[in-house]
Amino acid sequence: MLLGEFRCSTDGEGRLTIPSAFRAAFAEGGTVTRGIERCLLVYPAAEWEDLAQKIRVLPFTSQPARTFARFIFSGATACVPDQAGHLPLSDQLRRYARIEDEAIVVGLVSHLEIWCPGRWQKTKRTFVEDGAALAERLTEFAV
Repeated sequence: MLLGEFRCSTDGEGRLTIPSAFRAAFAEGGTVTRGIERCLLVYPAAEWEDLAQKIRVLPFTSQPARTFARFIFSGATACVPDQAGHLPLSDQLRRYARIEDEAIVVGLVSHLEIWCPGRWQKTKRTFVEDGAALAERLTEFAV
């Protein structure tokens, strides 16, 4: 499982150093793409295939489904971290998420999110302050 929150640095070539705790999950490679909240999503290869399949079966006749597929797939790039854990991030993706010298890498069980530190702090404040209300709204999804 990919869990935790880590502050990571980028280098002059646009590579992000992935925390060692996450490197094994990407030994077979992965995919990085845009996230909905202006973060980046990084999926290990098998998890990316699962996500891609879910998007593929959305109805082609649905305009929101086509738009979402464009959003996810048009920004996606295959990636393989090197032995030092450097993950290449394209200029396009770094600009989208406003990633510069540092980033926050968050493990969300099946994938990672990469955030601009300022945006992550704002997002984190929201879910910390509204956690009880959020949990209440999600009771309909409880197992």
